[in-house]
Amino acid sequence: MKAPFLQTPRLDLFLFQMDDLVDIFPCVTTTLTRYMIWEPAQSFKELEQIGQKWLIAETNYTDRHFVLRAKETHLFIGLIGVHHLHTSTLEFGLWIREDCHNQGFAKEANYEVFRWASSHPVQYFLYPVAVENQPSRKLAEFLGGTIAGYKTERKYESVIYHIPPYQGDTN
Repeated sequence: MKAPFLQTPRLDLFLFQMDDLVDIFPCVTTTLTRYMIWEPAQSFKELEQIGQKWLIAETNYTDRHFVLRAKETHLFIGLIGVHHLHTSTLEFGLWIREDCHNQGFAKEANYEVFRWASSHPVQYFLYPVAVENQPSRKLAEFLGGTIAGYKTERKYESVIYHIPPYQGDTN
């Protein structure tokens, strides 16, 4: 088994590989994506094409896609993307499989990815989220995000947070 790229108390975070699609595909549903600008892949083949694009972005070092897995069971939990690594305004995107919602996985994993991504020369992070998506909005605010603007997406109104880079624990 490959070593995780990052770790949290309950999760191992791996860089995406094509083998992960077997676990990802059944978890991407229309209810999961109601607050996302994209729609679920209609077939495994379509998801493979998306996965290939992720690998190209990895190779070009423009994006990182982290696969979240439970430490004890290796259960697939979700994905976190860090986009636009070649800029000073990196963007976060994440989702957690529906049967793992409300267990703190997003906060735990995103905090670790946020700390990692802050080692890049970052002015601020962009975190776009649907106005109605209160759990994701709370996550942006937990990371120190403030509302910088609004945008109309095809499926919903979104709020765009700016999150300052991690400065170290203040506890």
